[in-house]
Amino acid sequence: MNVSTLEPPRVAWPPSLLPHPGHPAGGTDRAVLPDLARVEALLARTSDVTGAPAGPELADVMRELDALSLPTGSVVMISLPNGVRVLRWLFAALLTGHVPALVPPSTAAARWDEVTARFRPALVVGSPARLGGITGTPLEVAGTWAVRPAAAVRLHGPGQLILLTSGTSGAATGCLHDASALLHNADLHAEALGVTGDDTLLVSLPVHYSFALVAQVFAALRTGAALALSRPPFSVPGYLEQLAAHRVTVSSLTPTLVKDLVAAGVGTPDTLRVLSVGGQALEPALTAALLAGRPGGELYLTYGLTEAGPRVATLAAHREPAHRYASIGRPLSGVGLSLRPDPSGGRELLVSSPTVYRERIGAAAPGCRRGALVAPGVLATGDLAEAEDGYLFVRGRTTDFAVLRGEKVSLASVRRTAKSLEGVVHAATRIDPDGDAYRISLFVDGAAPPDAAGLRRRLNTLLSPHERPAEVEVLPAPADMLLK
Repeated sequence: MNVSTLEPPRVAWPPSLLPHPGHPAGGTDRAVLPDLARVEALLARTSDVTGAPAGPELADVMRELDALSLPTGSVVMISLPNGVRVLRWLFAALLTGHVPALVPPSTAAARWDEVTARFRPALVVGSPARLGGITGTPLEVAGTWAVRPAAAVRLHGPGQLILLTSGTSGAATGCLHDASALLHNADLHAEALGVTGDDTLLVSLPVHYSFALVAQVFAALRTGAALALSRPPFSVPGYLEQLAAHRVTVSSLTPTLVKDLVAAGVGTPDTLRVLSVGGQALEPALTAALLAGRPGGELYLTYGLTEAGPRVATLAAHREPAHRYASIGRPLSGVGLSLRPDPSGGRELLVSSPTVYRERIGAAAPGCRRGALVAPGVLATGDLAEAEDGYLFVRGRTTDFAVLRGEKVSLASVRRTAKSLEGVVHAATRIDPDGDAYRISLFVDGAAPPDAAGLRRRLNTLLSPHERPAEVEVLPAPADMLLK
């Protein structure tokens, strides 16, 4: 493996790509599974502002789950909206020796069938409408609708859970993690942001996002911090009201939600000490706007991927000059970052972490290297990066370049241009099998969809002739996509 290890000045990054000695094969001895009392204490200091039914207590869910006599290590798929109930089911499955897998309630029917076939759960929990197509035995468990599928189950080890990956790694795929490794990742993230037991964390994102689950829920579990549990859809007035009502000190948003906050031109309560942003890169202009709107506040930009467990690096933007706002920052303690040559001419970022996943469930998208293991404990991110003055800057992805009609085209640049159009919340590109052309899908806000023909014309006027796609598809954005 041709790897060039970063040795930038002023930053002590681990020079080795060997896995952390405490995590030789997916686990870590630096964090242990929580006991029932500790989880119950977290739930007791969680304020549920979602309006969703709370359901039975954790001990009751565990007792009824035990009564089903599922094989140890069975997958329990949980498809419930944000609320205390989903946390109780998550921890109940984990603490009774099963493997929880959180699945978005908004998952399309076709994708739902695909996920179920790959994960092969022993129990699926969700709404009757969502579970109606599963062949099996319907039943009620702890006041919640469930189905025991008739298909053969897949077993893993107790103390593990499955995180769904984002579309960048392939649809309907998941990563099998040791819960202890994810708890350790939560420790590292909390340390980077200075989260303590005196804090209150607002969870605005769905907890099936690895960012919300690990960096917020698990971080609160480990530090003793309180939780205020919200749910989509996000609105700036509702967000500000929740910050003030619960005296929130730590909040995490995605770039799309930050854009809404900045556009509203409103400040945040003085009680909000820390704001972190993850999920995708934040435009430097938005970083500057956030800092200007919160004098003295702390702003952290986080980088990671689900396969890494998920947090990898953090930039304390409030401590940095403006020319570093586009950087992914510094790696978390015990995480190694390296670069290797890529056929595109750039260098791909590799991650060595004690919290890397054990196994991928489901195949990655064709040609996707993101999340692939290139050595024990070493992930290929699929991101092209450069080092400048000891800081790493992600410039694109390995699949972001194509040679079309003899011209090199940056598909990342095309997507950025598309997302600059009013009404476009996400853009996805795909290269034709023959490699001679590419197509782009523009996802727009369904509440106020722009004119499709007008979008196509405006995009083409912003692109050079050799950059223009063979087809421009305009689609309504799914609810989850509006959060990212």
